Amino acid sequence: MFKPRILHLWWLLVFLSGYAHAVTESPKSFISLQLENDAFSLINYLGDHYYTHGTSLSILKVKEPPKWLKIASKYTPFRKKTNGLNLTQYTLGQKIFTPNNTSSSSVVLNDRPYAGYLYYGISTLSHTRYSDSIDYGHLVEITFGLVGPSALGQETQAFIHSIIKKNGPNGWNNQLKNELTVGVTYSRLWRMIKPVTNNLMIGINRHDSIALGNAYTYLASGVMLRFGKNLKKDVSPPTIRPGFPGLPYFQATNKTNWYFYFGIEGRLVLRNIFLDGNSFTNSLSVDKEPLVGDTQLGVVFMFGDTRISASKIYRTDEFKTQEEKDIFGEINLSIRY
Repeated sequence: MFKPRILHLWWLLVFLSGYAHAVTESPKSFISLQLENDAFSLINYLGDHYYTHGTSLSILKVKEPPKWLKIASKYTPFRKKTNGLNLTQYTLGQKIFTPNNTSSSSVVLNDRPYAGYLYYGISTLSHTRYSDSIDYGHLVEITFGLVGPSALGQETQAFIHSIIKKNGPNGWNNQLKNELTVGVTYSRLWRMIKPVTNNLMIGINRHDSIALGNAYTYLASGVMLRFGKNLKKDVSPPTIRPGFPGLPYFQATNKTNWYFYFGIEGRLVLRNIFLDGNSFTNSLSVDKEPLVGDTQLGVVFMFGDTRISASKIYRTDEFKTQEEKDIFGEINLSIRY
C-alpha cells in the first residue's frame, strides 16, 4: 500500500504541471478549490453516506493546450479551430465512497462498496462567440486515476475524522481493489444571455457530454438557468465529474456581482466502477441504475479577482437496492492571479 506521504507528492503534481508555464506569462491564471461533502447538505451531516466526500484542486491557464492534447482534441465531435478564448486546466482530485451502513466491519451486501479514487486530469476549452448574447465552447478532458487502497480514501477519511474527533467507518477492509483508470470526456457547451433590466440578466446554459473509460462511461445532457448581475463575466462554477461542466474561469470585476442558478442533468450510465466493481478482478458490486439525474441549486458571488459559490445537489438513485437519497453540498473558491 502507498504510504500517506505519497498523497502529498500527488497533490504537488497539479502545481508543478501548471506553474511550469506561469513564470513567463501574463497573469491570466486561475486557481480553484472545490469541496463536495454529504455533510454540506445539512441532512447527512451525522454520518458518511454513499458519495461522502470529494476534493479537487485546479490550475487554469489562458493558453493553448500541450501539443499532444491539441492534436488529440481535433478528433472530438464538432471540434473547430477558433481564434477565441483558449483555456488549459490541470486538476488533481480525490473522491470517497462508503455504503449507507458504515458501522459494520463485515461485508455489507446490496450496498455501495467502499472506494477511494485519486485522479489527475488535463483539459482544454475552445470558445467561440456567435454574437454578444450567444456563444459556445468545446471542453475535452483526459483523466488518469487510481481506485482502491492506493487511492488513500481510508487514510484521508481517518485523518478528517481525527480532526473532528469522530469515529470513522469500520468496513474499509472491504473496499474495491487497486486499479489504474483512464478516461476521456468531451462536452459541448452553449450559453445564451439576455438582459432583464439595466442591472439584471437571465441566462441559459446547455451542455451535452460523453465520457469513455474504465472508471466512468456515460452520456449526459443538461441545462442550467442563471439569474443575476453581469452573467457574461462567468460561465458557471466548477463541479466534480460526473456533473455539470463548470470552469474556474471568470472575468475580474470592480463591483460585486452575484447570480442564482438552477440546473438539471440526466445521464445514461454504461459504466461506473464504484458500483460495477473492479474491471479485471472480482470485487464487491451492486446492480446500478442505468438512468441517473442531478438537480443543482446554488448561488455565486464575484468580487475583484475572487469568485465564491455554494450549491446543493440532489441525485437520483444510482443502484437498485439504494435505501437513502444521495444529497450533498458543494463549495468552490476560485481566484484569478
